[in-house]
Amino acid sequence: MGIALLFISVLLFAYSMIFVQSGLIKRLWVTGSVILLAIIAVTLILNDTEHFGMKQVTEVQEFDLLANEKNYPAKKLVYKKLGNGQEKIYFYRTKRSGPAKLKKTDPMTTKVFVKRDPANKLTVAKNYWVYTNGWSKFYFAGGQPNHQFIDQRFAFHIDQSWQLSEYKK
Repeated sequence: MGIALLFISVLLFAYSMIFVQSGLIKRLWVTGSVILLAIIAVTLILNDTEHFGMKQVTEVQEFDLLANEKNYPAKKLVYKKLGNGQEKIYFYRTKRSGPAKLKKTDPMTTKVFVKRDPANKLTVAKNYWVYTNGWSKFYFAGGQPNHQFIDQRFAFHIDQSWQLSEYKK
C-alpha cells in the first residue's frame, strides 16, 4: 500500500506541476503533494532500515537435555571449535525415543551460554520482527517480511555430573 501511495503522490505532484494554473491553488497542490511524497518515502525508508511499524518478539522453548550417546553412562556436552577457536558448534540431543540423532548449533546466528544448574535442560530463545498491527502489515506489504528471524540464544543448563568436552577426531 505504501508503494502505491508513493506512486500516487508522484503522479499528483506531476499533474499539479503540469496541468494546474499558476497561483495559490497550484502552490497548495504542489506543496501538499511534496509533503505527502516525503512522508510516505520516509516511512518506507524507516521500515526498511529501522523496522518502523514492527516490534521484536521472543519465542522461548525448553527441552530436556540428554546425553549425546544413548547407551553411554557419562553425560557430555560436546563442542567443536571453528576457525580461531572463538566460535564453537555444540552437539546435543533432546529426544528420548528414536535414533540418537544429534543436533548442532549454528555459530552465525546463535549465541550459546553454558550454565551449571541442576535442571539439565536446554532453553532456546528466538527473536523475530513482527508487524505491530494489521494496518502496518497492510501498509508495508512488499517491504520487510512478517515474522523475520533476527537471532537466537541457546542456554545449556547442566549439572556438575556433566562433562563439557571438545570433539577431537
